Amino acid sequence: MDAKRIAVSAIGRHGVVMTYDSVIAGLYDPNQGKVVNTKATYTVKMYPKQFIANQYNYPTLVGKETIMFYLANSNLGFVPKIGDDVTYKSKAYRIQSIQEHFANGEIALYKLIGVRG
Repeated sequence: MDAKRIAVSAIGRHGVVMTYDSVIAGLYDPNQGKVVNTKATYTVKMYPKQFIANQYNYPTLVGKETIMFYLANSNLGFVPKIGDDVTYKSKAYRIQSIQEHFANGEIALYKLIGVRG
């Protein structure tokens, strides 16, 4: 079994359905007179893992509420990017860091670090 199918299977079994808001490039709104970002909302299954940021692993996140979200790269309608939002347990987390994990030349898994607030 290849790594991508393993990631999809594991997250499918143990993951939680969440809302992912992907920020789309801003468009000029003549009514407001400024550039306004729009969001596309997706419902995806991810595995949340809470962790404690410290001075060694993520020094800029010390003292903040953080969660690492594991997202399998399976028929996603978006590519995760910094600044996107994930809603988990009615709380919004802004993506601050993205790690891509490759298998057989393609991305099998994303690790997204989300920060609340």
